[in-house]
Amino acid sequence: MTPLSIGSHLGTGGWDIAAVVVLSAVAGAVLCGLALAAYRQRGTRAYLLIALALTALFVRPLVAVLSGFSVVSGPTHHLLEHALDTLFVVLVLGAVYYARTVEKRLDEEGV
Repeated sequence: MTPLSIGSHLGTGGWDIAAVVVLSAVAGAVLCGLALAAYRQRGTRAYLLIALALTALFVRPLVAVLSGFSVVSGPTHHLLEHALDTLFVVLVLGAVYYARTVEKRLDEEGV
């Protein structure tokens, strides 16, 4: 399979898709920054897991940009994006589980 060029990857609506990718990257960076600030303030494992999940969300448009400039091949692009989706879900579920069970148990034990 040949690497995708920016034109072939973006298709006929190239600038529209590029704008969405840029907007996604900016929004992801803002969310990632806010999550890291919240983790720094709270310092709990649940906040760390959410910060890592939002970092995975931020990396997705960066993978798209790398694919658009043929740095990452098409199949690798899709593998990385699905892996990042899976990582995001696992981290969010881990944060919810930790906050609902482990932290609650620690509070009850007075630790």
